[in-house]
Amino acid sequence: MPIRFKHNLNHMYRNSLFFVRILLFAALFSCQERDNSGKVVDTPTTGSIRIMVDECYKPIITSAIDVFDSIYSRATIEALYTSEGEAFAALFRDSVQVILAARQPTEAEVEKHFKPRGFRPTTTPIAYDAVAFIVNPENKDTVFTIDQLRNILTGKTAKWHDFNPNSTLGEILLVFDNPLSGTVRYAKDTIAEGAPLPANASALKSNQEVIDYVARNKNAIGIIGANWISDTDDKGVQAFRREIRIADIAATTGAEGFGPYQAYLATGQYPFRRTIYVINAQARKGLGLGLASFLASDPGQRMMLKDGLLPAQAPTRLIQVTRK
Repeated sequence: MPIRFKHNLNHMYRNSLFFVRILLFAALFSCQERDNSGKVVDTPTTGSIRIMVDECYKPIITSAIDVFDSIYSRATIEALYTSEGEAFAALFRDSVQVILAARQPTEAEVEKHFKPRGFRPTTTPIAYDAVAFIVNPENKDTVFTIDQLRNILTGKTAKWHDFNPNSTLGEILLVFDNPLSGTVRYAKDTIAEGAPLPANASALKSNQEVIDYVARNKNAIGIIGANWISDTDDKGVQAFRREIRIADIAATTGAEGFGPYQAYLATGQYPFRRTIYVINAQARKGLGLGLASFLASDPGQRMMLKDGLLPAQAPTRLIQVTRK
C-alpha cells in the first residue's frame, strides 16, 4: 500500500506540473499582441522584424543589432544592407517599416505615402557621420578646399594637373559606393549644389569596393561614409587605412585642413557632416521603437562614440591639445 500511494502521488504531481505549464503557455499566448488576422506582432523587446539600412552604416549597425539581440533574447532583427534610395522605396511601398538613412522623409513624401495611411513616421537621430574623401597612397594631394571639391564634382576640374600643376597623374576618377546611395545624393545636392555629376564619376556596389578601387588606382578619389574608416581599434579599419589616405578639407586655400573625425564633426571644422536617422513607420509600439530607443540610449550612444561617430543624444567631451 505505501508503494501504491507513492506512485499515485508522483502521478498527481506530474499531472499538476503538466497543467501548470499549459496554463502558463496559454496565459503567455493570450497576452501576445495580434493583428486582425490573428498573427502575433512584435513589441519593443520581442518578436522579429526586417529592416533596411544604408550600406554606409553597415559596420556600426551590425554591431549594434548583435548587442540588442543579445540583451533582448526574444527579439530578432534582420538587417538588409542596401542603398538609401532602395531603402526609402521599400519604406514607401510598405515592404519594410523601419530603415536607417542619412535623411528624413520630405513633407511631400509624407503627404503622398503616409498621410493616406493615417500616421506620420517617427524619425530618431542617433549619430552624426561624415562624407569622407579618400585617395591612393601615392597621391601627394591630400588637402582640398570646399570650392576645389565642388569643381571636381561638377566636372570643372577633370585632371589632376588642373588641380595641381605639379601633379604627374592623369584624369581624376571619381568613385562612389552605389548610384542610389545617400553619399551620391549628398555629393550632388550639398557639395555640387544640385549640379549633375561629371562623366568621370562612376558607382560601384559598396563602400568596401570603393576602398579597394582607390587602393589600386592612383588617379582615383573615393567618396565613402566615414563610418567605414572611423573605428581605429577595428583590425579591418586598420587594414583599410594602410591602403588609402584620408583627405583633409580646408575652408579656403592655405587654411588648415580637417579630417572626418569626431572632434571636427563636433566643432564644425569638418564641413561635410550628416545626421543618421532611424525612420520608424510602424504605426504602433513595435520592435522598431525598441531599436530606435536602444540606439538613442546611453549604451547605444556609447557604441556610436566607440566606433568613431559623433553621438546625437549624448554629450561629447573635447580635449584640446596644444601643439608645441
